Amino acid sequence: MRVLDADQAVKTLPDGVCIAISGNGSILQPDRLLAALERAFLSSGHPRGLGLYYPVVIGTHSGNGIDHLAHPGLVSEVVASCFDIWGVDRLATMIREDRIVAHCLPMGIMFQLLHAAADGQPGILSPIGLHTLIDPEVRGTSQNSVCTTSLARRTEMDGEPFLYYVAPRIGAAIIRGSVSDEDGNISLCQEPITQGVLSMALAARAGGGKVLVQVKGLVRRGTLRPSDVVVPGCLVDVVSVVPEQWQTAAGEYDARLTGAWSPPIPCSEVPLDLDTVIARRAALELRPGMIVNLGFGIATRVAAIAAESGVAGDLTFSVEHGPLGGMPAGTNIFGAAMGPSAILRSTDVFGLYHAGLLDLAILSAAEVDAEGNANVSRFAEQMPGPGGYIDITAPTRRLVLLSALRAGGLRWEIRPEGPRLLREGTIPRFVPVVRERTFPGRVAWSRGAQVLYLTDRCAFELSAEGLLLTEIAPGIDLRADILDQMDFVPRVARQIEVWPAELFRSEALDLRRHWREVGIGTCRGF
Repeated sequence: MRVLDADQAVKTLPDGVCIAISGNGSILQPDRLLAALERAFLSSGHPRGLGLYYPVVIGTHSGNGIDHLAHPGLVSEVVASCFDIWGVDRLATMIREDRIVAHCLPMGIMFQLLHAAADGQPGILSPIGLHTLIDPEVRGTSQNSVCTTSLARRTEMDGEPFLYYVAPRIGAAIIRGSVSDEDGNISLCQEPITQGVLSMALAARAGGGKVLVQVKGLVRRGTLRPSDVVVPGCLVDVVSVVPEQWQTAAGEYDARLTGAWSPPIPCSEVPLDLDTVIARRAALELRPGMIVNLGFGIATRVAAIAAESGVAGDLTFSVEHGPLGGMPAGTNIFGAAMGPSAILRSTDVFGLYHAGLLDLAILSAAEVDAEGNANVSRFAEQMPGPGGYIDITAPTRRLVLLSALRAGGLRWEIRPEGPRLLREGTIPRFVPVVRERTFPGRVAWSRGAQVLYLTDRCAFELSAEGLLLTEIAPGIDLRADILDQMDFVPRVARQIEVWPAELFRSEALDLRRHWREVGIGTCRGF
């Protein structure tokens, strides 16, 4: 192992290799090494023709993170689950303009493929992705017109359909840790997640490549506990020390994000606005003892509502990036949690999800169609990609999908007696056919999943015939405010339930009372 500054470190990388890169937004982002890679290419033209393999978007704004590598000639191919998120858009623009070959895969599958590559396996079989945009019978993994091959193909095993995913050949890894000792043993003691850094290192070494690690500090040999070492030094080629490395974009170090300090679950007042109303209705689906995944956006408020109601301790929140337990940290550092009880490897988190062990997932949807299909991966001019959405929704038994009925300038006034529409949105979210099928409604129905679609003014359930309107907010006109604002006509239940007034009041939602009313006790009793 050699200790080199970032500019020296990237000079060890050859042309044409596929690099696995760690990071999720600002978390585990090896930004100093990525910026050095950009400088090396702009000054010398090398390394060039690189492939990039990153399961999650890396960076927090345009030009940051993975965008350092958005230069013609530097990158030739990308495999990712996320593209245009958090303003990290330069590489995504090159993909949209067909200047780079780009493949799209589910996030969990990408982590499992790293493990397969490290094991020398040619690929993996999985039902995850069937009937979605990833399925070759729908579209395939190609993300743009210059990508003419698919990394997934349909096959059968014992008469059942599967997707066979081809494992990548990783030629290098650029990852991040907290501390290295003099032998290159890497600890992630100050990181909120561990992601798949060990799998990336193993895959790079199995492919005959180098492992470059950015860390905050260097310590003496023998001072790291073996149980704290995530990547052993025998796998590490170069360590680059960045003393000013921050833990996340939120600050230098917060012990709550690692579980080193687990304070009582915070109970701050949740602002009463449209997002809170939707999140409150979603929170009524919580039950004691559940393992619950909360997606990006409005869904993150559900944890705060549970804390405000005093029942967060009766639930186990899970974030697909690793934390289990505690409180999801929110949108600005999505992927972390405050006071987690465990931080799992991403491969293991998605193993839990793929096994169907999630009791409930509450996620957003950008588009929903008449069959109950949902799209979060491509809409308007945005190309966010599916992330872990496909991995989460495919096996989970109960799903709540959140979306305003219309977007684009929508404004509501929240009153104690119910909402009042001030300005209707200009963009329909409920459309005849989604642009891209990230979640297949009919398949979910056929496997017995219970799916609830929550909007700002009503709720639908998934039925054999597609969407069935079952709930409405008080004071909302069914015809003028809902049916006339949709691009298709849904089925309507004979008896529509009106949302309880407590969703619109300033007082905290009383979930314990709700559980008593539906005849369910808590894990800790009353």
